[in-house]
Amino acid sequence: MRKIVVVGSIAIDNTIFTQELPGAGTTTIADSYFQNIGGKGANQASAALFLGADVTFIGAVGKDNNGETVKRFLKENGLKTRIKDSSYPTGVAFIMLEEKTAENRILIIQGANNDVLIEDIEKNIDLFKEGDILLTQFEGPVPTIEYTIKLAKTRGMTVVVNPAPIKKVNDEIYQYVDYLVPNEHELEALSGTSDVIKGANSLLVKGAKNIIVTLGEKGSMLVNSEGHHLVEPHKVKAIDTTAAGDSYLGALVSKLAKDTPILEAMAFASKCSSITVTRKGAIVALPHLEDL
Repeated sequence: MRKIVVVGSIAIDNTIFTQELPGAGTTTIADSYFQNIGGKGANQASAALFLGADVTFIGAVGKDNNGETVKRFLKENGLKTRIKDSSYPTGVAFIMLEEKTAENRILIIQGANNDVLIEDIEKNIDLFKEGDILLTQFEGPVPTIEYTIKLAKTRGMTVVVNPAPIKKVNDEIYQYVDYLVPNEHELEALSGTSDVIKGANSLLVKGAKNIIVTLGEKGSMLVNSEGHHLVEPHKVKAIDTTAAGDSYLGALVSKLAKDTPILEAMAFASKCSSITVTRKGAIVALPHLEDL
């Protein structure tokens, strides 16, 4: 099995469940509140770990109670980590989830996640020498993101990038990306078009080898030089979509680590994501092998 390195964010997620999201200038009484560990990086690393992958996670937390909570939680779950103790506070996210539609709105305070610097990646160069797959997102400083992607590719790693949240990166970075995995909203922001195939093709022109677009209840689509392929979704009743994309990414790289054909890996990822949305929370909602 190939080794996976995940570079990304960690946060304390604060989720409010409400029947209907409040409009501007209005107050709504919510149904419940839930706090758990999240952040795209930690979510995706945990998702791959729970599915049997060999994963090491690089990130940062503050020297605060939240940071200690995060480190203890990840250790208890068995995730190998290289965690920086930052002078910035641990990242936090505030999530409003509309129970009627299972759609969410998320605000993130990056905190220590903005303190993962190029020098921190260099301190962990051994992981890139030994690793086979890099999975990263855009929840961090752009110079670090770009450096990490280039480093991984020059070391011969397969590079998987989740461009979320959307940030402006240099177009040249796409040539180092083997799998770019946006959702349809992120794809539109990157490409300027709501047409999935046209948008994906515009990113192929910039150098990305494969585009995998997650389409929610419509499944996911692979677009590359050979054409496009739609992978059907698993139909479920969603109650919390918070970590759906992260579940998909973690499951996808767990299969790539076993040299699984990409369409088969996408189908597996879709199944895992469909389980995640039937549960509340982020890491606590992710499926384990026994769930499958």
